Amino acid sequence: MTTTRTCPNCGAQVGENQRFCANCGSRMPEQPEKPAIEPTIALPALTPPPTTPPQGQTPLPPPLPPQGTPPQGQAPFGLPADAPTAAQPAPRRGLPVWAIVLLSLAGLCIVGCVASFALLGYFGQQVSAVFSTAVVDLDTPVPEPSEEGGELIVPSLEAIPTRPAEAPTENLSEPTAAPTVSGGGGIVGGGVGGGASAVQTAEAQTAEALQATEALLQATAEIEQIYGASRVVFNDEFVDNRNNWFTGVFQEIETDVIEDGVFKVIWQGASSSYELYEVRELTNFIAEVDCLVAAGGTDGSCALVFAQRTDVGFYKFELFEDYYRLFVVRVEGDPPILVEGNPEEIVRPGDWNRLRVIKQGERIRIYINDIQVGDVNDATYPTGKIGVSTNSYNEAGGVEIWFDNFAVRELP
Repeated sequence: MTTTRTCPNCGAQVGENQRFCANCGSRMPEQPEKPAIEPTIALPALTPPPTTPPQGQTPLPPPLPPQGTPPQGQAPFGLPADAPTAAQPAPRRGLPVWAIVLLSLAGLCIVGCVASFALLGYFGQQVSAVFSTAVVDLDTPVPEPSEEGGELIVPSLEAIPTRPAEAPTENLSEPTAAPTVSGGGGIVGGGVGGGASAVQTAEAQTAEALQATEALLQATAEIEQIYGASRVVFNDEFVDNRNNWFTGVFQEIETDVIEDGVFKVIWQGASSSYELYEVRELTNFIAEVDCLVAAGGTDGSCALVFAQRTDVGFYKFELFEDYYRLFVVRVEGDPPILVEGNPEEIVRPGDWNRLRVIKQGERIRIYINDIQVGDVNDATYPTGKIGVSTNSYNEAGGVEIWFDNFAVRELP
């Protein structure tokens, strides 16, 4: 069978094997060689042959085999064995793996945030509900919540203790005829006592505070009135020894010296001594002095003595860092204590403390740092001299007491 080609220059028909056009003489393009066509590979039938159709009908062709990759060593159906296999179609492109991971993390973050806000809202309402129901006195210390069995326990109002009663204020009424001794460091004969620690309501505490303020104002007014009626008869700031106090060594265990504006008594053993204002004996007066236990701590004490009469006796108001007492010193016998107590909230250990005695007839009031700590009536010694005293209670000594601003005022 002869085939023809069309001349690309003039359009004439040219034989298949002719290299030039017979009409115009143009060179015909090279014709590629046709690959030899391999015989068709017969594939086995996948289904049984069809039955003979009824008369008059055309038989159906057998079903085509499923398309797929040909067996190894065979070319695809319809292509020669040495023909290159067509490239497989590219797989469908989706999101890259890193994008999928980022989107997953973002989704988890969003879910976590939503859950966190939900939990905070829930527990915030619970905490608000708990604290909104508890009304506590601001002056009352609230115990910390505790954990028992893993459950948080919020203290109830019944579990919160009320504030104990404050110590009673100073009694400015007339003292009793006979003084009593306090237990636990209070003021005797009117004043701050050991007192029961009964629980009081806020209303009672407020009333007590008002009474204390009123009492303090009355006491201050009374002291001002007493000072206004007094006159100074003696005053020594110990800038020198113009008043001829004893200085030097006494009985080999006491050394007295005036220096640096203070009167110093230094002990090398255990004993007691006093220095007196010798000029006058007084019945009604105010006596004051500043004293400091410079060495020895509780082994040393300072004191005011008054109503002193030689070979008779005197009163002594003695102060330690942790104890005070007013007692009667007699020539013979034990000294009876009129007032004693613990000055823990009044005294300043290792610092200057001011002692004061106000004596009017049989009434005796004593003060530490301007706070009244005793008010008694006693007529053992009606009149006498006034002075300062020191004590060492350590056999090895090591006690040193300083005095300053010793003053005596006479009262009518």
